[in-house]
Amino acid sequence: MQAVLKLVIFLTLSMFFYIQSCKAQDFPKKEPMAVFDINTFDKHKDHLLEYEFFLKDSTFVHQRKRQFEYIETIQPKGAYFRTINRYYENGNLKSTVEDFPNDFLAGIMKEYDEQGNLIKETNYDAPYKFTWEEVLEWIKERNINMESDYLIIARGSDESGTSWDITWEKENKSSLRRAFIDGVTGKIIKEFDQEYPLDE
Repeated sequence: MQAVLKLVIFLTLSMFFYIQSCKAQDFPKKEPMAVFDINTFDKHKDHLLEYEFFLKDSTFVHQRKRQFEYIETIQPKGAYFRTINRYYENGNLKSTVEDFPNDFLAGIMKEYDEQGNLIKETNYDAPYKFTWEEVLEWIKERNINMESDYLIIARGSDESGTSWDITWEKENKSSLRRAFIDGVTGKIIKEFDQEYPLDE
C-alpha cells in the first residue's frame, strides 16, 4: 500500500512540474539587452534632437529622438552592415536588427515589450539559400566596386519567388549594369545594361 501511495505522489508531482514547464514556454523570454542612455543623450542632443559620436574602435553611432521612441544606428568601421536599435521612451529596447544601409534588413530581428520581454523574432535571411557571403563572392568575381555610390544591393521574397537585385557601375563607366539572381539557386535570372539615373 505504501509503495502504491509513493508511486501516486511521484506521478502527481511529475505531472505538475511537466505542466508548469510547458506553461513557462508560453511566456515571453527575458534576456539581457541594451538600455538607451537618456541622460547622456539629453546632454548632447542638438536642435534636431540628434546626437552623433564615435566609440574608441571608430564605430560611428547616430542617435535621434522621434515620436514615442529613440532610434540608434551603429555602424562599425569597415563593416557592410549596421545595427538599428529602437527604444521605448523609458529607454528599454523595442527592437534590434541589422541592415545593409537603405537597401535591406538582415539577420534576426528581435522585438521586445516595454518590460524587456522578447516577444517576436523574424529571420530575414531564412529565404535566401544563396547567402550574403555567396553574393559577396559573386561581386568580387566581377570586380564590382563595393564603395561605388551607384552600387545597390536589394533583395525580396514573396509568393512569386526569392531573388537578389544588384546594380553597379560598369568598369568603363559607360552605363550601369543590373542583375537579378535567384535567391535559392544563385542562378542569374536576367542581366542587362541600365542608364544612369537622371540628376534631380
